[in-house]
Amino acid sequence: MNSKLVVIGSFCLLLFALDCSAQTVADAARKERERQRRLHSTVVIVNGATTTAAASSSTTTTAAKPPAAVTPAGPVDNKGRDEKYWRKQFGDARATLKKAQDNVALLDLKIKDLNTQLLRQSDMYNREYRLGPEIADTQKQLDDAQKQVDDAKKRISYLEDDLRKSGGPAGWAR
Repeated sequence: MNSKLVVIGSFCLLLFALDCSAQTVADAARKERERQRRLHSTVVIVNGATTTAAASSSTTTTAAKPPAAVTPAGPVDNKGRDEKYWRKQFGDARATLKKAQDNVALLDLKIKDLNTQLLRQSDMYNREYRLGPEIADTQKQLDDAQKQVDDAKKRISYLEDDLRKSGGPAGWAR
C-alpha cells in the first residue's frame, strides 16, 4: 500500500514540476518576443519620405533612408521579391490568359455563326461579297487570338521557371 502512495505521490510531483516549467518557458518566450519587438526597427512613411525608427533598450533614434531601402516583412526569394509580388505576377498572367481564351471562344462562335449564315444564304451577293471576307477576317482574328493564348501560357511557364530559379516556394504561384 505504501509503494502505491509513493508512486502516486511521485507522479503528482512530476506533473506539478512539468506544469511549473511549462509556464516558465511560456513566460520566457513572451519576454523574448517583446524584447525582439523593441530591438527591431520600424519603417515610417511621412509625406512620401521614408524614415526608419530603431528602438533600442535605452534610446530611440530616427534616421532617413531612401525609399528603396524598405524591405518586405515576410519571406523573400533569392532576388528579394516577396509572396505579394509573385502572386500579383501570376494573377496578372492568369487574367491575361483568361481574357485571351474568352476572346478565342467568342471568335470561334462568330465563325460558326458566319458559316451557318453562308450555308443558309441563297443569294450570291451575300455569300461571296459580304460573308466570304467577313469569315476570312474573323479567321485571321481567331488565329491572332490563339497566338495570344499561346503567349499567355508561355508567360505563365516562364514565371514558374523564374520562381523556381529564384528559390521561392511553389505555393506563391497559386
